[in-house]
Amino acid sequence: MSVQTPGLKKTLDEHINLLRVVKGLIIAFLITLPCFLGFALFLTYTDFPEKHTYIAVLITTVISVLVASAYSTRNVKSKGWMNGCFVGILYVAILYIASSIVFLSFHIDIQVILSVIIGAIVGCLGGIFGINLR
Repeated sequence: MSVQTPGLKKTLDEHINLLRVVKGLIIAFLITLPCFLGFALFLTYTDFPEKHTYIAVLITTVISVLVASAYSTRNVKSKGWMNGCFVGILYVAILYIASSIVFLSFHIDIQVILSVIIGAIVGCLGGIFGINLR
């Protein structure tokens, strides 16, 4: 008698649904881009201090990751927190790489570390929320 072991794809699908994660990331950036463009216009035409831009980026990140992770875990059977966390971390990583390329500065400071932690926590919360939306 032979015992069948589940394949890697099935194991990954049980823990992290990659297609749903990618769709969640797309949704996150579809939320992020208009928010950033609107904020850029706001900064251009007002005297808003640029030192507060990190707060606007953080708020946009939280909203985008929360919605995206909830969406990506909506039809997942289990491990919603893990899928959501994965969405949050990937979102922050992509955002960091894109901003580092634009500003030509690849350095990790406390804001980057906080962004990753916040992205992971908010992703977990969105994943938990999304899996319970069924």
